[in-house]
Parts: sequence; structure tokens; C-alpha cells
Amino acid sequence: MRLDYYANILLCVTLYPRSVAAGISQAVLSTDHALHPDPITFLSTWDLLGPFRLGTREAVWGADPVELYGGIRSVAIDEGALYHSPLTRDATVQWSNRTFTTLASKTRASVELVIDFPEVDWQFAQKIYGWSAFQFQGWAKGGIWNTDSVVRRVVLHPVNILELWVNDIHVFGGDFYGFERAPVALDLRPGLNDISVRLTRDVRSMGGAFPPVIRATLKAELVSASIEVPLQSLVLPDVVCGRFCSRFGSITVRNQGDSWIQIQHIFANLAERSAIVSSEAIGLAPGQSRPVKMTLESIEGLQEVVHFELEYTTDDSKLYQQTFQAPITHTNDSSSQKITFLHPSGVVSYAILRPPPTTNSPSVDQVAPVLLNLHGAGVEADGSLARHMFDAAQDLPVWILSPSGLSPWSGDDWHTWGMADAEAALSAVPKWIRDTGWDGPALESPKLLIAGHSNGAQGTWFYASHQPDRVLGAAAASGYSSIENYVPYLLWNEADPLQVGIIQTSMNSFRHELLTENLAGIPIFQQHGTEDANVPVYHSRLMNTLLAQVGQVADYSELPGRGHWFTGSMTTPSMLDFYHGCLNGSNPIPTVPTQFTFVVPNSHDLGSRYGIVIDQLATPDRMGRIKVTTSLHGSINRWHIRTENIRRLHFSPAAHLANAPDEIVLDDMPQGVNFANFTEKESFVKFETNIWGREVALEWRNIEQRYGRQRGFLDSILRSAGPFELVYCSDQAFQLAIQASRNFMQYFGADSNINPCLRYKEALHRQGNIITIGLGTTIPPASLPTFPIQLGEKQILLTTKDSNTISIPRTSGMGGVWLRPLPDSRLELVVWGHDEVGLRQASRLIPTLTGAGQPDFAILNNEARWKGHSGAIAMGFFDYNWRISAASFLP
Repeated sequence: MRLDYYANILLCVTLYPRSVAAGISQAVLSTDHALHPDPITFLSTWDLLGPFRLGTREAVWGADPVELYGGIRSVAIDEGALYHSPLTRDATVQWSNRTFTTLASKTRASVELVIDFPEVDWQFAQKIYGWSAFQFQGWAKGGIWNTDSVVRRVVLHPVNILELWVNDIHVFGGDFYGFERAPVALDLRPGLNDISVRLTRDVRSMGGAFPPVIRATLKAELVSASIEVPLQSLVLPDVVCGRFCSRFGSITVRNQGDSWIQIQHIFANLAERSAIVSSEAIGLAPGQSRPVKMTLESIEGLQEVVHFELEYTTDDSKLYQQTFQAPITHTNDSSSQKITFLHPSGVVSYAILRPPPTTNSPSVDQVAPVLLNLHGAGVEADGSLARHMFDAAQDLPVWILSPSGLSPWSGDDWHTWGMADAEAALSAVPKWIRDTGWDGPALESPKLLIAGHSNGAQGTWFYASHQPDRVLGAAAASGYSSIENYVPYLLWNEADPLQVGIIQTSMNSFRHELLTENLAGIPIFQQHGTEDANVPVYHSRLMNTLLAQVGQVADYSELPGRGHWFTGSMTTPSMLDFYHGCLNGSNPIPTVPTQFTFVVPNSHDLGSRYGIVIDQLATPDRMGRIKVTTSLHGSINRWHIRTENIRRLHFSPAAHLANAPDEIVLDDMPQGVNFANFTEKESFVKFETNIWGREVALEWRNIEQRYGRQRGFLDSILRSAGPFELVYCSDQAFQLAIQASRNFMQYFGADSNINPCLRYKEALHRQGNIITIGLGTTIPPASLPTFPIQLGEKQILLTTKDSNTISIPRTSGMGGVWLRPLPDSRLELVVWGHDEVGLRQASRLIPTLTGAGQPDFAILNNEARWKGHSGAIAMGFFDYNWRISAASFLP
């Protein structure tokens, strides 16, 4: 939940009686037009329909009850019309209208939508359903005037809005968290342009205070140039001794025109010379925003400002220039500083690094570990709060590293995308040491301390439970246990229990309540204020209780009278004692206990537990588990490993153990396997005959096997080793490709190439994962010939695990998404529609918000528009052989 939520001001709104609603709406249209001579002006009075129920993050699946009546553009604003809703008296809602605050100037306009529904007894509902009751949805219909006689192009920021229509243009993704880094570019016709905003209230982002209120803003700005370089998007490292302390920088470039743009070069103009900092040709589709990488290592003698010049071409092949300048920050190598590095996807990210304190005569062999500090939701890693979080711990002998996660919401709540950023930040520290000539304490690796506040504490649970061998200690302050437990998913649409189970299974890697056995043996400190109205203290109490049940005694500090955040939250006396205790009591070579358990979610983010690495599960339908008993037989140290739902495992050579095994016994093996000279290339595999075998090569890592970055569920597509390759296979898919690119940029800070289907083979030869978007039979064939989902002229064919074929007739409004394997552990996400309606519905499942529970595949019928996940004809998972799993939901 955002820390700045309680600083928001509730604006007054004017309510009009329903009996005169229609008349007032028409009067306001003409009045707004007459009173606002500015070029663009939002209407001040809007018509509202709602509230309707909405589950946590359910809007990603559609689940819009107005679609049952034909959709928001089809229903008429009729004061007498009734629509069913379980939230209101008589189970019905009607249209109403309200007046909002608008602003306008010669180039900009905005309207602030502040909406509540006082006729609902929210307090009673909360007594029954808790915070889930404070989540709801509805629609607001209004518009924006273009007072000119010609079409005017604007960029639109839909702040805290997930979905809207502008005339006939549908926008899904919007800017739900209010980042304002990838707006929508569109044309306004002369006169009134209709806007319909889907109102979605989310407790995690909007707060759990009473009464529940939606706050959203539409900001429009006239386009004056085809290209825009927003300075707030600039990422530059700090300067130490006249040089950037890291070699990478980044700036977002936005194509606001209606034709393609090619970026050719970016120059840094210094006092005496000019240096090329970007020379890669980069294409931007109309309306696309892309982060452009700059290489800064050749720049020296920096003062206070750097002047840049960007060269680009348009359809006329002429060369144009755009200049911008950037202030720089000077610091020294012993102070907190911004370092930059490449996220695994290739975009430039940053972290704040504070080196360990130095002494007058440091020991030659003095080393210090990293304290990985994960920020909360709505917090910039470069902001004052994050930069000064550890000011009261100046003497703590650690490298304090605060990654950004590429957004104030850490991309995806410190999960697949955000944790990859944290890992990249860790890898950047040795590079910083070499580049700056640091002569203080060296970096002790690979083990680290990890700490986090709020959402960062949730990320701490994620990291520690997935990488237990790498953690010296974990400190979680004011953290929630999991997304599902924060605001329970009680009000989702009713669905078949198997469908519900599939949604839950898709998020099992983030259910930290189920992973506490992985935390056994790790020093843990928990801290929570008793008056925390943002993340209830119950979450810390629950995790403490669950840890105790698996034999882990965690240090626990409950602070009377304290709220969610206070100055010094991460440096309380108890917290500092914990840090020092971990540093003084850590053993670089751990001793394996006589018994331990490893719970295995289906995720590539999972590391090793006492050196054991799980490569594949037998089925993705449930978690895996191993239970290990160690014992001495004479001088032989034997590990007996009992497995549940494990298909393949190996042992990491990086694990240094005081009592490493001499012999391994898996399940009911008649005799043990000698562990001597075991290498990382060797693995144990359980065959279909239920017998374990030993493989001594890596040939099994091929396109027929699901492995590496492919492991997980649909969000595995985020593990891209380069820019996302968005391939559109129909004219209708082009705008959805731009939308997907905009959403990747907005929510993850990610980069995308947009390609026509004719260039699909070129995309196959690049490094990034592919998202292929198309209608009918335009989707290219799978790289794996035996892939179990095939598109026919009139049907979709599904091949089950036992080789039976299921034929699903194609019908209007049908769409779907599914992962497909590519060579070298890459992935492709197919986004398909029988028609434009189905394609638009399917494209919603391209990752945006965490917690939506997308499985490996989902085939949706037309009813998914209002039923959400219960409108799926088929949904489920692919196993280690890319076969449809046994527990998938099939017709």
C-alpha cells in the first residue's frame, strides 16, 4: 500500500438528484463549452454507474458486470434503468451524476475524479468481509472538448485508472499506480469526445480507510512535437572524482506522432568535445515510449550539467535534433550514491549503494557483506526516505544496497521482475569496486543480509524463502505475508472450484505462508507497530506463529503505539542488534541439520537449500517437497532424500557445507550413490517408471523440456534476456502491440520492439521473449511441433497428456493466451482472438498487475467479459514436457 495514501485530500463532490440527472448533463455540456475557451477542456459533470462488486486484481480478467448489458458504450444513460449489484439496496444500481474539479490552460487540461458511494453501508460490509468489502467498481462517463475545428493530437495520462474508452479507442493498462511514464497518444476530433472510465477501487494502492473512495485523474496535453524526451525519466549515475561512477544511463523517448520514428544517435556535448553515448538505431511506433540506453564511460571532467543531443529520422528520412540537459550529482566514493546497471532484460536500472565505513588503517583482509534493502510500495529508491533509511546505522559494517525494482512498486512486488533487478544490482557492486578503485573493505559474497519495509518486507519473505542458502539473516518490518492474504480474494466471480484452484496455484510461489519450512535455520527478525493501519500487525503475528510451527524461533518486536512508518523504522535498537548479531555470529561454512525440508514452488526464482537444486517438478499442479535426513554410517555421511512431486534435481557445487554428503539415497533406492566427484552437469531424474536415474550431461535441456527461465506460470514471460519482441499478425493487433509495449514500460520500465508478422523469424533470432498477437489463423506455428494447442480454421485443438484430442469450436468473442517454448530457455506468449472482441479480452492477460493469477494457458469465451475467470473454457498448466497437466480445467 502506498505510504503517501493518508496525505491525500478528499475533495468535495456535488451530488445531483437522479430525477434531474439527464437535464443537468445536457446543460453542463453546453455550459462547459461556453465557459472554457481553452483548446481542450474536460467536462466537469460526469455520469456514474455503480458500484458493482470486484475481487482483488480481478479486473485483469475482465469481470465487468456492465458487459452483460452490452458494454459501457452500448448502455444508454437512463435515469430509470436498473442494473443488478449485490452491494446496494434492492440489489440494483442506477445512473447518477457528479461534478468534479477541472483545470485547463492553453496546452493542458485535467479532471480529478473523486468518487464514493455513501448510499452503501460500507461499515457493515467490512464487518463481514474486511478490506475486501472496500473494493468495488463502476463506470464514469464524460468527455473532453476539442474547441478547434480540426483534429488535435494529445497525450493522455490516466492516473490511477486501469481501463477506459476514448471515443472508439479502448485502453487497458492505463496508469493504475500513477507512474505517468507512458501516456496514451490519441487524436481528438472537433467538438465533444466521449470518455468512459472504468472505476476500480483497490485497497493495496488506494488504502483501507473509511469511507472507501476512488481517486483518479485524467491529464491531457496537446502535442506540439512528434517526439518527447521527458526529463523526469532520465537515469544517470552519480559522479565521483569527475566521472560517472557507473557506465550506463537512460532516457525515455516518446513518439507522439502518427508515423514511425528512428532514433539514430545521442551525443553528450561537453565543453571541449562531443561524445556518442548511443548509436543503436531504435524504432518507435506511433504512441510508443521506449527507454534508450546510453553508455557514459568515455565522459570525464563533469561539472554541474550535461548537455545531450538526440538525432532521429521520420518517414521523410530527414535528420532532426532534440536537445536536453541533465543536472548531475557529485559525491565521494564513501557516501551513498546512485549506481546504474543493466537489468537482465537489457534496460538500465539503478540502485543506491552505501559502501561500508572505512577506518584509518583498514585490515588488508577486511570484508563486509551486502545488506539488501527492499523499499516499500510507492517509494522511489532515489528519494529522501529510501536514501536516509539507514542514517542511524553509520557504523554498520555492510554494503547497504537499495535497488529500485525499476518502479516505485518494484515492478511486480519484488517477484519475478523486481527480484531480477535486485540480483542485477548485487552483480553490479563488484563492477563498482573495480571502476572506482575502492580501497576500503572488500565485498563478502555470496551470502547477504536482507531487510525490507512493507512491500519490501514481503519481498524479504520472498527472497529468503526462495534463496535460503544465500541469506545470513532476514529482517521484515511492517510487512504483509502475501498478496492473497493482504486483501483476501473473497469477492471474485463464482467459478468452478477447479478454476479457483488454478488461479491460486498460479500464485503459489508468492504464498510465503506455505514456504516457512524453507526459512528454518535462517536468523529472522520481525518488527511491527501495533497501530499500523496500512499493513495490519496480524501479518507479522501470523508469520511468527507459522515459523514457530516449523521449529524456527524468530526474534519479534511489536512496537506499542507505532504506525506503519516512522523515522528510524529500519534502525531501531532491536533491529541494529539483529544486524550486528548476524554479522558476528555467521558461519561461512554451515552445518547441515539432521533433518530439513525444502518446499518447492514451480519457479525459476528458487535457488538451493543446502546445495540441493530442483530443476523440474513432476507436475505443476502442486508444489514439490523434499525431506532430508542426514546420518553417519561409520565414516560415511549419508543423505536420505524423500521426494514428493520432484522430477529432476542436482547439487550446486557452490554450496560449501561442513558435513557435505558422501552418499545419496533417493526415496527407495536399494543402495546409495557415491557423491564423490559429483558435478553441476549431473542430475538425478525420476523416469516414468518411477525409478531414479543419474544423468551426466545437459542434453536434456532442449526445446522439448521445460527448464530454466521457462519455469513458473504465465508471468515467466517476464524473464526476458532482451527487449520484449511484440509481433502483430493482423491490422487489429497493431494497436494492441502498442498497448502491450506501453504497459510493459508503464508497469515494469521494460523495453519492447514492435514487429509485423513478416519479421517473426527476425524476432526468433534475438534474445528477448516474444509476445505474438493475432486473429484467426494468423499466428505462426509453434517451434515445438508437438505443442498441445493448435489453431484450426473452425476450432482450437487441445492434446491432453494421455494423447486424446479435445476440439473446441471457435465462436464470437473467444480469445486466449498460452505460453510456447523457444530454444535456449526462451518463451513465447501467444495472444489470440477469434475476432477483435476476443483478442482485446485475451490481451488483458499480458502481465501488468501482480496478483491476477494467470496460469500457463487460458481459453476464454465471450462471457469472460463479465464473468472473468469463470468464463474460461479451458485453463491450466504445461508440465516438464510441455504437455497439458492432469489437473487442468478442460471441456
